[in-house]
Amino acid sequence: MKRLFLLVLFSLFLVNLFGFVGVQYDPANIILIPPEDGINATLEFNKPKGSTYYAGEELIVSFKVNKDAYVTLLDILPDGRVQVLFPNKYDTNNFVNANELYTLPTTDSSLGYRLIVDNTVGRESFLLIASEEPLYFLDPVIIRFHTSAFPYLINSVSGMKSLIMNSLSHSNWTVANYYFYANYAPAATKVNIVSDRQNTKVFIDGLYEGIAPIMLKELEHGQHSFYLFNDKRLAWGPNPRSVNFGDFELKFNLLPTYPYGYLEVYSEPSGASVYIDGEYFGTTPIKDFAEVGNHNVTISKWKYHGASQDITIIEDETTSISFVLSQKTEEEVRKDIYTIFAIVGAIVAIVALILLLSQ
Repeated sequence: MKRLFLLVLFSLFLVNLFGFVGVQYDPANIILIPPEDGINATLEFNKPKGSTYYAGEELIVSFKVNKDAYVTLLDILPDGRVQVLFPNKYDTNNFVNANELYTLPTTDSSLGYRLIVDNTVGRESFLLIASEEPLYFLDPVIIRFHTSAFPYLINSVSGMKSLIMNSLSHSNWTVANYYFYANYAPAATKVNIVSDRQNTKVFIDGLYEGIAPIMLKELEHGQHSFYLFNDKRLAWGPNPRSVNFGDFELKFNLLPTYPYGYLEVYSEPSGASVYIDGEYFGTTPIKDFAEVGNHNVTISKWKYHGASQDITIIEDETTSISFVLSQKTEEEVRKDIYTIFAIVGAIVAIVALILLLSQ
């Protein structure tokens, strides 16, 4: 039997309502942040991320998830519409097996189809969402398969985030991404993305790029949307920022996402660990952001007695405190060492017992 093919043509537009390169929507609207330590997924095309495809070229799409999951592939068009490429009228089964590589069309597809780029110009983004629970936000899409092979999820990305996040609120899920340029090779520069804080996650044009510092070999000249944040509730953006010739490094200084003042802590001797309400703050001497309100500050240093003090942080003001630590006796230090060995020994014994029982 002759194999049939459905040609799916992508509409790409360079018109730019918001001033961002290649699209006419605000890329901050497509930022999706999955839970920490969730499942992992990969999304690959037949060209590297950020490549150029020309009219008539075929997109070959593959993906893999490390756990059994329900999957969808969303195509975010440059005009802000969001189209569902998978599942579709011919590939209706979106449950995938762990660690199995899938390529569209899948082996379950009732009809062969090809994804072909047309002659329009623009940048197109893709989100692969994988969840251990069914993707209920697809229900309105699935019931329209009888009228459209690849229905739209939503006509504007401005409503996409809430639609998806509300559906996934009780699920273990993740997201992978990809983008390409259609029918033009952008003027680009090599740029290093740097943060003043550790463990800073970086989103560029709504897509996750990794942990700063990140060296991007080709970032298109023009205005991009940047969003950076870390695990200390510090962030930059999402805001636009221009990338120009000669911008070999872009540095971002993160600010608190809460009302804040400043806390300055000194100790004698220095090098003591500082904790605010039990959360690690840094090592003395230190000055950093602190949330407005009442807090308890404790400090500790090996071979010295710890100390604590209650404080009040006032917005935009600096609270300064100082500690003089008293040194422990040799007997007290020996007791600390015995305690540490006892704790380590107990942990080793518990781990050994668990391993023994699991055999």
